Amino acid sequence: MTLRMKQCFLKKEYSEENLLFWLACEDFKRTEEHNQMLKKAQHIYNTFLSSKASSQVNVEGQSCIGEQILNDPHPLMFEKLQEQIFNLMKYDSYSRFLKSEAFQKLQSSEEREISSPGESAPKRASRIYNT
Repeated sequence: MTLRMKQCFLKKEYSEENLLFWLACEDFKRTEEHNQMLKKAQHIYNTFLSSKASSQVNVEGQSCIGEQILNDPHPLMFEKLQEQIFNLMKYDSYSRFLKSEAFQKLQSSEEREISSPGESAPKRASRIYNT
């Protein structure tokens, strides 16, 4: 199951911004250079948290993020907001995804590949893993 497939599902559910916010926060946490961190923090705020954000996420505490905090970023500054989004996706979006037609088709397709009669395990592994 690919990240792209999950993203397409979330887009149809009008909640793609949750995944994009989570991914942006993961990238932000790995940023070490201060100027890059400033740029990324501002981007996350403008894109997901500002009242004028183009892909605003719905989390408690986003109003606590202001200019003063953005000027002195630290790797875990979005952690609580990211955790809220993770839980929203885990308990809401993901359960709907597991019930979706797209997931059901993928699952049955994978099951057919695994149980193909007459195909040896090494040949099946070679086909699946492109070796």
